[in-house]
Amino acid sequence: MKSVFFLFILFLLTACSGVHSVYLPELTDTAGVTDKQDRQLRQRCAGNFVEGNWQFVHSIAFKMAGGGGATVIGVTVLDGTKLKCALMGVEGFVFFEAVLDQELTVSRALPPFDNPEFARGLMRDVQSIFLPPSAQSPLTGMLVDGEPVCRYSGEDGQTIDIIFAEDSSSRMNIYGPDLSRTRSIQTGSRFPLDAEMIPETLEFTASGLRGYTLTMTLISAEKI
Repeated sequence: MKSVFFLFILFLLTACSGVHSVYLPELTDTAGVTDKQDRQLRQRCAGNFVEGNWQFVHSIAFKMAGGGGATVIGVTVLDGTKLKCALMGVEGFVFFEAVLDQELTVSRALPPFDNPEFARGLMRDVQSIFLPPSAQSPLTGMLVDGEPVCRYSGEDGQTIDIIFAEDSSSRMNIYGPDLSRTRSIQTGSRFPLDAEMIPETLEFTASGLRGYTLTMTLISAEKI
């Protein structure tokens, strides 16, 4: 139960984080992207997220920027636009369960995890990892270092960049309305499953003085 309590404290502390040092980079070349490259890049960025209904089980290692951490099991179910999430200890005891379907519904939240800020923050991060940006028409271009990028601008003021490496890995950087980077998601190598490319690892990093990193290692993936 100590690891579970640490998880709750971790999310409360990061909610107070307010110092960011990385800002949204400029796109140096949008005109240089041909129509063919634009289509290919859009397809690749869309493929960063699975289609259909899936269930994922991950081992999640939490690590604070200043040290310390904990490990839990996370279960994520994608059901159309509905997102279900559960967190449990390594022994299988479920201490948090919620569904995001236009509105957030928490079905199980044991103290001290019944704090509304915890639920909103957790589901926001899970949504960023597994669901594509709400802005479906990205701007494509190049960053200063020549990397091709899909840039999504949301109505909420967020900007999301998806960037691919030469291998099958990718990273997604999320910037707030003030153009500072708030979160980033790095995927590891992928493997094919049911016409999708599934990342074996995901590393989620929240920025700030009290930032944290979630290293998610895939245990199972199933199309449902």
